[in-house]
Amino acid sequence: MSSSNEKHEISSDRLQNQEVVNFLYERSTIAMLITLFISSIASTLAFIELSIQGREHWVLGWFVLFILVLIGRYVLLRRFLLIQDKNDFPYWQWRNRFLMGIVASGVMQGCGAVLLMPYVTSNVQFILHSLLLGMAGGGIAYLSTSLRIYIAYLISIMLPITIWLFFRDTPDGYILGSLYLFLMVAYSSGVKRMNRLINEALYYRFDNAMLVDDLQRLILSISNTNKALEKISITDELTGASNYRAFRVGLEEIWRQNSGSNIQVALVRLNIDYYHEYNAHYGSEDGDKNLYQVAQILMSEISHKDQLLARLNGAEFAYILPNTSTENARRFIKKVTKVLNAEKIEHAKSRVSPYLTISVGMSCQLVTNQSSSSVLLAKADAALKVAKEKGRNRLEVIQ
Repeated sequence: MSSSNEKHEISSDRLQNQEVVNFLYERSTIAMLITLFISSIASTLAFIELSIQGREHWVLGWFVLFILVLIGRYVLLRRFLLIQDKNDFPYWQWRNRFLMGIVASGVMQGCGAVLLMPYVTSNVQFILHSLLLGMAGGGIAYLSTSLRIYIAYLISIMLPITIWLFFRDTPDGYILGSLYLFLMVAYSSGVKRMNRLINEALYYRFDNAMLVDDLQRLILSISNTNKALEKISITDELTGASNYRAFRVGLEEIWRQNSGSNIQVALVRLNIDYYHEYNAHYGSEDGDKNLYQVAQILMSEISHKDQLLARLNGAEFAYILPNTSTENARRFIKKVTKVLNAEKIEHAKSRVSPYLTISVGMSCQLVTNQSSSSVLLAKADAALKVAKEKGRNRLEVIQ
């Protein structure tokens, strides 16, 4: 009797492991395509940045090596799909081969990010961080059936950048490094729970009720993770305002949704006057606090969900004001300026006032089939330049 039970247990374990390997390989095609897409985005950004420094061949070399890794994984997938009997194969061999391919991909992504970080701007660094965290979180969707494989992937993609952040020996390095460590633990804990749930379902040959419940929780968890990562990727870390990426996407989205509707869109660009002098006099720490304070004041004046405030770079911000005429936008900015002036933020190195002031450039345009958001952006930029040339602490409008 005990021999019969032992045989049944062995058969169940074998079935469970075979199902796990099948699950991994069946979903590896879409996973590799997503990986290639995200890596292509990161490579394009890095190529643009490093081409200015004459180091673009680094990116090309890395991308070629990464493609070779993906090709190797694809060849392995094709060999697995040619197996005639999926109910009887050496699953442990195929699981280890899959593990090697996953680790190779993770190491290429993690180490590639470390090599690029010192040579790209902070904005691109932030995007690379978001992509890495997104890849690590996204791996939960198809690696959670094997805790060993997911943790190996998580370590290979996140540990190199974590070590690099701590070796930078800077406050932001310690903060980001600690965030990576926290997310590694959080992801591992979440996958451990999912792994137990999914493998129990596999052990009982995918009992329908349990499987549906488990998969719903898995989808909800991934959805929440993706929403959190999306928010991180479009938010300026220092001020809490939208970042440049969100600004450009938001502006293009307005044109796409309202093309030919002839609605008016006002674009306002604001720059803190003599901010570099402020930083030099008060120190970068107070300068960052100043940027945060100004951003909070600017965001507090937003009254409609379609309006957007973004930090473009340095001490420059921009408002996107849909369905707003030039006169209404002018009144809006006067109100913002009044609130800012009332704060009386000291600025001893300003040449126009003992308190902090802003220069503002504004333009308004109809959204038509012939108009372009880039034209509106150029006009607002030109208006800001005029405001600076005329002495700052003023508003200029170009129609």
